[in-house]
Amino acid sequence: MENEDHKTRFIQVSRLRSIKTKIIVFALLATIIPCMSLGTLSYIQNRKFLQEKIANELRNATIQTSAEFDLWLKARFYDLKVFCSSYVVSENLQRMLGKDRDNIERLVAANRVKEYLRSVREKFSDYRELVLVSMIGDPLATSSSETPVVNLPAQWFKQLEGGKPIVGDPYWDATLNMRVLTLAEVIKSSDNRRLGILAVKIDLASIMAILERKAAEGVDEIYLTDPKGRLIVSSTSIFGNPPQSIVARNLLATGSDFPQAPVEYTNYRDQPVVGLGTRIPEMGWAVFAEMEKAGAYADIMQLRTITFIIIGILLLAMGALAYFLGHTIVRPLKRLSGDAGKVASGDLNVDIPVHGNNEVSYLTQVFNHMVSNLRRGQAEISQAHEALMEKNRELHLLSITDGLTCLFNRKHLMDLFDMEMARTRRYRIPFSVLIADIDHFKKINDTYGHLAGDAVLRRIADTLGQVVRECDHVGRYGGEEFLIILPSSDAAGAMQMAQRIREQICQVRFYNDGNEISMTISVGVAQCIDGDDSVEAILSRADTALYQAKANGRNQVIGP
Repeated sequence: MENEDHKTRFIQVSRLRSIKTKIIVFALLATIIPCMSLGTLSYIQNRKFLQEKIANELRNATIQTSAEFDLWLKARFYDLKVFCSSYVVSENLQRMLGKDRDNIERLVAANRVKEYLRSVREKFSDYRELVLVSMIGDPLATSSSETPVVNLPAQWFKQLEGGKPIVGDPYWDATLNMRVLTLAEVIKSSDNRRLGILAVKIDLASIMAILERKAAEGVDEIYLTDPKGRLIVSSTSIFGNPPQSIVARNLLATGSDFPQAPVEYTNYRDQPVVGLGTRIPEMGWAVFAEMEKAGAYADIMQLRTITFIIIGILLLAMGALAYFLGHTIVRPLKRLSGDAGKVASGDLNVDIPVHGNNEVSYLTQVFNHMVSNLRRGQAEISQAHEALMEKNRELHLLSITDGLTCLFNRKHLMDLFDMEMARTRRYRIPFSVLIADIDHFKKINDTYGHLAGDAVLRRIADTLGQVVRECDHVGRYGGEEFLIILPSSDAAGAMQMAQRIREQICQVRFYNDGNEISMTISVGVAQCIDGDDSVEAILSRADTALYQAKANGRNQVIGP
């Protein structure tokens, strides 16, 4: 009873004050403090970096889109000025408006202007319709066969007087059956008199192409809005009945500066997003770039999770290590040195008696257990030796196998070739060689990529392995070429085997991303004959036959 109480007191002391416990506590504290500090600092820095990355991507998208749209708009007005300065437009417009001209002359002038506008429309696909308008806003001529209709802004004359470009609001054109944007430029005579204006209806698809290209560079959506916040065109669609962006409407209505940092809000699709906008000054429009909030911050959330996982793994690892050290470094070396020496000399028949109920007795038990494990280890070494031999056999198989096709590699094929040559010289038993090359294999790599090409090589290798006899040797000779050694086969048998291989390959179908691919091979056949004193001579004849098969149109067998 007293002995049991003594054991209980030892357990209580060992759990609270033992060296092992102190080592574990110290190791955990030494791990958790720097890990938490460095992990927190790393998370903060990486979060800041990722937020700056998101801000830069959105900012670059809006600025570059605004600049590219500005260039696009300037290019359109430059085109308009060129069209307006044309002699055909200005001179014929004067004839159409001249009071001293008869009706026939006006009609001829109008026809010439129409022909010119039609020719411009055919050359510039973005311009869906060109309309010649008088200074009082009446349509005079159009590139369309329909009655000319033009939708100019209400203040177009004031814009013209102020020297500003005439830009209309995007609208749905019932005649063209699409949403268009109207741009207009004044037409002047040689003496600088205003004769009229030339208005063009531009398909918004060209603007959408700009937005799509910029959105593909790292954001989910880019769109343009008018001064009231109504969407004009987006990288995902052109709006017939445009929705309204509340954020764009509020910012444009107040006239305040757009935020320089990304803003979290709900977009016109009622989705939480992170976005940034910028104004297009001359138009009064705005361009917005948006990312889905969950996708934008996914890396940050993943970073936080990874940080906690790493800290947890380090704590578990250090705890396990401290626990192991607590079992080993407090071993009483003096008391155990004699028996440890026996073990060191190879005597594993050691069983130290346990005395007392303290840490030393616990370490003695651990030592005895270690000796028992050593005895067990000797038995396991024998098993490990057998496993090592098996691994060596596997390594040998790897050394003679092509990694991609799992057929014999070229070096091993040459060794087998030498063995067949020696056997033929000694016993006069014929053997033949086939060199098979995949037709138009480069086209597969160029069209579908090298991964598809590798898949084709593996499939053809499997087919070759199924067609040949068990005694035949099949290997990858190099690139898309395969070498088949046919022991105890003359030329006739080799030709039959080559034809069977060629026909089987023709029936195989390969699929890549839903695309069906059929392949063919060309085969050159050669037989070892009297007088062949080297492998190269036989291979040369087979290779020559292969090139002849290629030259004859491929997908055929050429032999002796």
